[in-house]
Amino acid sequence: MRLFSIAVYFIFSALLLISCEERRRDTKVLSYMAHNERDSARLDLNLFESRFHGKLFFYRPGGEVDSGDIRGNIQKDTLLGDYYYTPFGWGQKKRRPFVLLKKGSLYILGTGTEQVYMGIPHYIPSTVNFQDPKFIFEKVNQQP
Repeated sequence: MRLFSIAVYFIFSALLLISCEERRRDTKVLSYMAHNERDSARLDLNLFESRFHGKLFFYRPGGEVDSGDIRGNIQKDTLLGDYYYTPFGWGQKKRRPFVLLKKGSLYILGTGTEQVYMGIPHYIPSTVNFQDPKFIFEKVNQQP
């Protein structure tokens, strides 16, 4: 009888975990590029129903690269989250707020006033701005 109860418990747990899994919007990574004067950036996104994650790279003159992971929530046409990166490709990792606005097939990198709450950086919602963006990401044509 005890073995039966353990089996039922594991089956119930597995079904619960499967039902809680969020579905992806696309099954592949979407890649985007942006340029601003001598700087460029690459964005690789995995989109789910209400969350996203991916990689972000900023390339600067002289071979300097800031690279790291992005993750956060999707709210209508806005992606809000954080960027956990290694500045200049070495040293101690840093965390900064991150916001993108989807406009058609483009993603616009936003800015705002940064605030840290309980060790987590974020933009104050009333200060988020997409005017005069430094980077506008365009989709990169990928071969199947």
